[in-house]
Amino acid sequence: MPDLSAAEFTLLQGAHLFAPEDRGICDVLLANGKIIAVGADIPGDIVPDCAVINLSGRMLCPGFIDQHVHLIGGGGEAGPTTRTPEVSLSRLTEAGITTVVGLLGTDSVSRHPASLLAKTRALNEEGITAWMLTGAYHVPSPTITGSVEKDVALIDRVIGVKCAVSDHRSAAPSGNQLASMAAESRVGGLLGGKPGVSVFHM
Repeated sequence: MPDLSAAEFTLLQGAHLFAPEDRGICDVLLANGKIIAVGADIPGDIVPDCAVINLSGRMLCPGFIDQHVHLIGGGGEAGPTTRTPEVSLSRLTEAGITTVVGLLGTDSVSRHPASLLAKTRALNEEGITAWMLTGAYHVPSPTITGSVEKDVALIDRVIGVKCAVSDHRSAAPSGNQLASMAAESRVGGLLGGKPGVSVFHM
């Protein structure tokens, strides 16, 4: 068990808990933002200086995972004025999203995986969990290191690759190109201890 002697404790009391099954009315004890206990009637003085938040009449559930978000914006297919802006932290958290996977879309001309990596790291520093996919609709994939395999293996927040297949905005990749891209992502995942996923926009 980790040393909790210097931890900051928070007790969430009286929430109707879904985890994800219905657990009924429960208390949740946090240490440094991590759940360490769930139960009924955990006393507010269980540890010194424990912040207590009364959630009576409210629901509490795990955060949502969104696996497809254009974190640095999307769009642009009808010209520069149709580009959408970056996603803000509050936009995600107000929707209950606590884990997000960022990716590029059609525009890999004015948007780049390196910019997406910077945004992904910023969101992690702001307090949510953020990952990203290298690549975009274009083939060969735009990458940070020059290789899908290296991006996935060596860059901490990169867990796979994305491209478009049958969409009219795709680069019309061949079956061999798709197989090669998926293999690079898989091997990069093996080397980096990550999923090495491949996302194909249809």
